[in-house]
Amino acid sequence: MKIVKKISEINQIATNLKKNKKEINLIPTMGNMHAGHLSLVTEANKFDGTNIVSIFVNPAQFNEMDDFNNYPNTFEADMEILSKTNCQIIFAPSINEMYPEGIKAKKTVFKYRDILCDLFRFGHFDGVTTIVNILLDLIKPSKVFFGEKDFQQFKIIEQLIIQNNMKINLVKCSSIRDSN
Repeated sequence: MKIVKKISEINQIATNLKKNKKEINLIPTMGNMHAGHLSLVTEANKFDGTNIVSIFVNPAQFNEMDDFNNYPNTFEADMEILSKTNCQIIFAPSINEMYPEGIKAKKTVFKYRDILCDLFRFGHFDGVTTIVNILLDLIKPSKVFFGEKDFQQFKIIEQLIIQNNMKINLVKCSSIRDSN
């Protein structure tokens, strides 16, 4: 399992895989791995390709900085957990790497907005679509895997892919929840 922290390196890896006609399966996460994340990797294993798990705690999708600052940093444990899966690459960039000009979220998806969770989490989905768009542009996966647990987020990501005419298969995975 390879750990990649630089955009230039993940870009080169993705370019080489595409050049060699290899599929890329992307599983975007914010780390703190749990059964739900592992189910996404398990689903990705059903398809040909190189599995890349991104681990990036995205400050742009947090409404409160306290929530961002208190988000669990479990990178060492995450690597241990992912080493037991078919994850070939972990992309774990820094905030400065992903937002070299400062943290800025853009509202680019307007469908499925101003309802449900979006009514109460001002700017959250703008942060989500901003970072997912960055990841999709960098890695150019064949498939990207998202759980159904946040159906509004799933639909917004689906719309992002459609409106940007990306040739990416969005794979919907069943929700896995802890008993609590």
